[in-house]
Amino acid sequence: MGKKMYELSINRYGAGMVTVVAALILITPLCGVLFNCGCTWPWAGLESHCNIYEPQVEHPCPWCASLLTGALSVGLAVLTGFLVAIKDVKSRHDIHDAVLAGWQRSRQSPGFIKRVVRGLIGFLVVAVAMGWLSAYWQDAPYFLLTEWLNFFIS
Repeated sequence: MGKKMYELSINRYGAGMVTVVAALILITPLCGVLFNCGCTWPWAGLESHCNIYEPQVEHPCPWCASLLTGALSVGLAVLTGFLVAIKDVKSRHDIHDAVLAGWQRSRQSPGFIKRVVRGLIGFLVVAVAMGWLSAYWQDAPYFLLTEWLNFFIS
Protein backbone atom coordinates (compact mmCIF):
# COMPACT_ATOMS: atom_id res chain seq x y z
CA MET A 1 0.00 0.00 0.00
CA GLY A 2 1.43 3.37 -1.00
CA LYS A 3 2.05 6.18 1.43
CA LYS A 4 -0.82 8.25 0.01
CA MET A 5 -3.29 5.36 0.32
CA TYR A 6 -2.11 4.71 3.89
CA GLU A 7 -2.61 8.38 4.82
CA LEU A 8 -6.06 8.36 3.21
CA SER A 9 -6.99 5.21 5.12
CA ILE A 10 -5.80 6.71 8.42
CA ASN A 11 -7.71 9.90 7.61
CA ARG A 12 -10.91 7.99 6.82
CA TYR A 13 -10.96 5.43 9.61
CA GLY A 14 -9.47 7.80 12.16
CA ALA A 15 -12.30 10.23 11.47
CA GLY A 16 -14.76 7.35 11.76
CA MET A 17 -13.40 6.34 15.15
CA VAL A 18 -13.41 9.93 16.45
CA THR A 19 -17.02 10.18 15.29
CA VAL A 20 -17.92 7.00 17.18
CA VAL A 21 -16.27 8.22 20.40
CA ALA A 22 -17.93 11.64 20.12
CA ALA A 23 -21.31 10.02 19.38
CA LEU A 24 -21.02 7.75 22.41
CA ILE A 25 -20.25 10.78 24.59
CA LEU A 26 -23.17 12.76 23.11
CA ILE A 27 -25.83 10.05 23.14
CA THR A 28 -26.77 10.21 26.83
CA PRO A 29 -27.21 14.00 27.03
CA LEU A 30 -29.08 13.81 23.73
CA CYS A 31 -31.41 11.27 25.35
CA GLY A 32 -32.02 13.74 28.19
CA VAL A 33 -32.76 16.57 25.75
CA LEU A 34 -35.04 14.52 23.49
CA PHE A 35 -37.10 12.85 26.22
CA ASN A 36 -36.63 15.20 29.21
CA CYS A 37 -35.74 12.13 31.25
CA GLY A 38 -32.74 13.31 33.26
CA CYS A 39 -29.94 11.60 31.33
CA THR A 40 -26.85 13.79 31.21
CA TRP A 41 -23.14 13.97 30.38
CA PRO A 42 -20.86 11.06 31.34
CA TRP A 43 -19.00 13.16 33.94
CA ALA A 44 -22.30 14.34 35.46
CA GLY A 45 -23.83 10.91 36.07
CA LEU A 46 -24.85 9.51 32.66
CA GLU A 47 -28.21 7.77 33.14
CA SER A 48 -28.11 7.79 36.97
CA HIS A 49 -30.62 10.69 37.00
CA CYS A 50 -32.91 9.10 34.39
CA ASN A 51 -36.59 8.78 35.26
CA ILE A 52 -36.46 4.97 34.83
CA TYR A 53 -35.13 4.84 38.40
CA GLU A 54 -38.21 6.61 39.78
CA PRO A 55 -40.66 3.94 41.02
CA GLN A 56 -43.87 5.87 40.27
CA VAL A 57 -42.91 7.21 36.85
CA GLU A 58 -45.82 6.95 34.45
CA HIS A 59 -43.86 7.21 31.18
CA PRO A 60 -40.24 6.09 31.49
CA CYS A 61 -37.56 7.18 29.06
CA PRO A 62 -38.13 5.30 25.76
CA TRP A 63 -34.43 4.56 25.18
CA CYS A 64 -33.52 3.59 28.75
CA ALA A 65 -36.66 1.57 29.48
CA SER A 66 -36.55 -0.61 26.37
CA LEU A 67 -33.39 -2.48 25.50
CA LEU A 68 -34.68 -3.07 21.97
CA THR A 69 -35.47 0.55 21.06
CA GLY A 70 -32.51 1.93 22.99
CA ALA A 71 -29.89 -0.41 21.52
CA LEU A 72 -31.40 -0.25 18.04
CA SER A 73 -31.63 3.54 18.05
CA VAL A 74 -28.17 4.14 19.46
CA GLY A 75 -26.54 1.41 17.39
CA LEU A 76 -28.07 2.60 14.14
CA ALA A 77 -27.21 6.24 14.84
CA VAL A 78 -23.58 5.48 15.77
CA LEU A 79 -23.16 3.15 12.78
CA THR A 80 -24.58 5.80 10.45
CA GLY A 81 -22.19 8.40 11.85
CA PHE A 82 -19.24 6.07 11.32
CA LEU A 83 -20.24 5.18 7.77
CA VAL A 84 -20.85 8.81 6.80
CA ALA A 85 -17.46 9.78 8.24
CA ILE A 86 -15.54 7.15 6.27
CA LYS A 87 -17.48 7.52 3.01
CA ASP A 88 -15.57 9.00 0.09
CA VAL A 89 -17.02 11.82 -1.92
CA LYS A 90 -17.59 10.54 -5.46
CA SER A 91 -17.33 13.88 -7.23
CA ARG A 92 -13.93 15.23 -8.19
CA HIS A 93 -15.24 18.80 -8.33
CA ASP A 94 -16.89 21.08 -5.85
CA ILE A 95 -18.46 24.53 -5.99
CA HIS A 96 -15.07 26.15 -5.46
CA ASP A 97 -13.81 24.36 -8.57
CA ALA A 98 -16.80 25.42 -10.63
CA VAL A 99 -16.40 29.04 -9.64
CA LEU A 100 -12.71 28.97 -10.53
CA ALA A 101 -13.39 27.59 -14.02
CA GLY A 102 -12.85 23.95 -13.24
CA TRP A 103 -9.60 24.06 -11.29
CA GLN A 104 -9.28 20.84 -9.34
CA ARG A 105 -8.32 20.80 -5.72
CA SER A 106 -5.21 18.88 -4.83
CA ARG A 107 -7.05 16.52 -2.47
CA GLN A 108 -9.93 14.35 -3.59
CA SER A 109 -11.28 13.48 -0.15
CA PRO A 110 -12.56 15.81 2.56
CA GLY A 111 -10.28 16.65 5.43
CA PHE A 112 -10.34 14.94 8.78
CA ILE A 113 -12.47 17.62 10.47
CA LYS A 114 -14.96 17.67 7.59
CA ARG A 115 -15.34 13.90 7.86
CA VAL A 116 -15.96 14.05 11.61
CA VAL A 117 -18.49 16.89 11.24
CA ARG A 118 -20.34 15.03 8.47
CA GLY A 119 -20.35 11.88 10.59
CA LEU A 120 -21.74 13.72 13.62
CA ILE A 121 -24.45 15.34 11.53
CA GLY A 122 -25.43 11.92 10.19
CA PHE A 123 -25.41 10.55 13.73
CA LEU A 124 -27.64 13.35 15.03
CA VAL A 125 -30.16 13.07 12.19
CA VAL A 126 -30.58 9.32 12.69
CA ALA A 127 -30.58 9.60 16.50
CA VAL A 128 -33.35 12.22 16.46
CA ALA A 129 -35.39 10.24 13.91
CA MET A 130 -35.01 7.02 15.89
CA GLY A 131 -35.77 8.91 19.10
CA TRP A 132 -39.02 10.13 17.60
CA LEU A 133 -39.91 6.59 16.49
CA SER A 134 -39.08 5.22 19.94
CA ALA A 135 -41.26 7.86 21.61
CA TYR A 136 -44.07 7.19 19.14
CA TRP A 137 -43.96 3.39 19.57
CA GLN A 138 -43.99 3.67 23.36
CA ASP A 139 -46.55 6.51 23.60
CA ALA A 140 -44.11 8.79 25.39
CA PRO A 141 -45.82 12.08 26.22
CA TYR A 142 -42.69 14.21 25.73
CA PHE A 143 -40.40 14.49 22.74
CA LEU A 144 -38.42 17.64 22.07
CA LEU A 145 -39.54 18.17 18.48
CA THR A 146 -43.19 17.60 19.39
CA GLU A 147 -42.90 20.24 22.12
CA TRP A 148 -41.31 22.69 19.69
CA LEU A 149 -44.03 22.10 17.10
CA ASN A 150 -46.75 22.60 19.70
CA PHE A 151 -45.07 25.84 20.79
CA PHE A 152 -44.93 27.26 17.27
CA ILE A 153 -48.41 26.07 16.27
CA SER A 154 -50.11 27.44 19.41
